[in-house]
Order: sequence, then structure tokens, then C-alpha cells
Amino acid sequence: MKIMQTFLVLAFTIASHAVQASNDVEEGGRLYKTYCSACHGTEGGMDMSKRVAPPIVAVRMHYIGSYPDKTSFVAAVTSWVEVRDASKTLMPGAIRKFNIMPPVSVAREDLQKIAAYIYQGEIDKPAGFDEHVEQQHGNNRMNDGM
Repeated sequence: MKIMQTFLVLAFTIASHAVQASNDVEEGGRLYKTYCSACHGTEGGMDMSKRVAPPIVAVRMHYIGSYPDKTSFVAAVTSWVEVRDASKTLMPGAIRKFNIMPPVSVAREDLQKIAAYIYQGEIDKPAGFDEHVEQQHGNNRMNDGM
């Protein structure tokens, strides 16, 4: 009986964490749309003259190559948004093209949810993205995790 009770507690705990993680990604998607998509969305496709920032799918592609697990990815993206430092960027071309990202007033907990969404959410690619990646990076798609 004690083993069954322990098993049920463990199963409930694991299920609760899975539901919370799913809720964080969903909430992160809503927060992304509120705070990030105007600049990092699909508007403008891959015509850089019509964009103000790189598409978020490109951010994911660059970060997931260096931070392949969710915990380190979320920490790295959150840290970048909190303290933007051009010398520590994974996307120097984006900074040359668009300048460094301006400060944003978003709570750390919300940034972490946004980063979780970027890591594992369903992110739309702008028109021409795959062709751009092929042209810029060839068959080595930078461990894009897509």
C-alpha cells in the first residue's frame, strides 16, 4: 500500500509539472504576441528593408545551437533580453543590420515564459525563411531544432 501511495504522489507531481510547463508555453505565446511579435514576427517576410528585427524563428535557430536544452536556452534568452550586450550576441549580423535590441519592460517570470515558448512553441516562419537559411548557412542549418 505504501508503494502504491508513493507511486501515485510521484505520478501526480510529474503530471502537475507537465501541465505547468505546457501552461507556461501557452502563456509565453500570448506574451510573445503582446511584447515581441510586432518586431520579431513574420511581417515583412525576409525582406530586411521591411523588418525592424530578425524573425524569432531565426533567434531560436541561433540560440538552440548553443543552448540545446530548454533550461539553458530559457536562461540564455532571458539573460540577453535583460542585459543586451553586443559583445555577447549570437547574432552579430542582426545587430549590424538592426542595431541592438532596445530595452523592454517585461517581468523576469514573463521573459522566462516567452523564452519557453520560443524554445518549444509553434513559431511561424516568415515567407522566404528556409531559402534565406539555405543561402546563408547551406545544409548546416545551425542545429536549428526545427
